[in-house]
Amino acid sequence: MMRSLPLLTISLASLLLAACATPPVEHLYRLDYPVASASHAEAQYEVVIATVKLPEAVNRQQLVIQKSATESLISDEQRWLAPLDEQLTHALTAHLRKNLPDAWLSTDTGINASIAATPGKTLPRYLVKVQIDQLLIHSGSQLTLEASWVVLDHSRKLLKREHQVFTVRLNGTAYEAIAPAMSEAARQLAEQVGGSVLGARK
Repeated sequence: MMRSLPLLTISLASLLLAACATPPVEHLYRLDYPVASASHAEAQYEVVIATVKLPEAVNRQQLVIQKSATESLISDEQRWLAPLDEQLTHALTAHLRKNLPDAWLSTDTGINASIAATPGKTLPRYLVKVQIDQLLIHSGSQLTLEASWVVLDHSRKLLKREHQVFTVRLNGTAYEAIAPAMSEAARQLAEQVGGSVLGARK
């Protein structure tokens, strides 16, 4: 019996080393937004999502969770599939394309609306700049998105300036509840930005 103790000790040590060597499983999340459907309608104006900026503290691949008013937790295993500012830009563009069916939506790196216009016709052009002032994710509770945005004309003259706070409750305590809540916040933001664009056109 005494001879088996060294073997048992070696086996336990091997198991512990194997467990330590196993890399943690990464979970990747993306925002949900509508897929554009084919449209043959001629655009009446152009909306360019010029910038969507986030604070550097949250514009990272890892999820940043608020533990308290003064402490945040960065999870290396829970990550966004793509940079959050990039995903928000795609989400806003997709929602605005749905909400503004007579507009040509693009980004600064996208296709210019001139291809959608009748030859010799210049479309009115509106630039949208979005600044996410604050993004707070309270695990198991809610997500708060504070945003400011402006609508400019083709000469960059200010037409609209808006600010709003969006609060979405998390549907559960797991990390999986964060991406749907963020997607809903993006949808609500796009709805308000679309209203600002329509207001600027009047």
